[in-house]
Amino acid sequence: MMTQVHANDRLWACLLFASNEKMSRDVPAWLKNYNERLEKLVGYTAVRSLGQNEVTLQTGRPAAIGLPGNMRIQLSNWVREGHGRFLVTIRFFRRDHALIETQARMSRGSPLFFRGPLWRNGRLVVAVVIGQRTGWDLWDPWGD
Repeated sequence: MMTQVHANDRLWACLLFASNEKMSRDVPAWLKNYNERLEKLVGYTAVRSLGQNEVTLQTGRPAAIGLPGNMRIQLSNWVREGHGRFLVTIRFFRRDHALIETQARMSRGSPLFFRGPLWRNGRLVVAVVIGQRTGWDLWDPWGD
């Protein structure tokens, strides 16, 4: 059962590239707090952003975010569980082909990371956050 969303609930997604090569850590500032978690998840020492986007969530409608390389994230069947938690179905697409489909519990303002396919000399990683946007690089996880 879907519940109503707050008018300012937003879905943000970022496509990251992880490798062991020296490169700038070009990621949104607040995401740098998760460097250790990312290194453990993907096994690489460097991460940079390939692109990010966001959309406003609307009750009863899937949310889709376009990312570089003909990739997109689709969030559907999401349920607000209360206390800033959501149960969601997430699909990661390259063109019209679903590469990953999973169901997850997410907490407002806390990124969900998942590994995508190997690419070049590393791996693609997707970061997804549900929150209430107060600025391009700052999320307010406790906002109403």
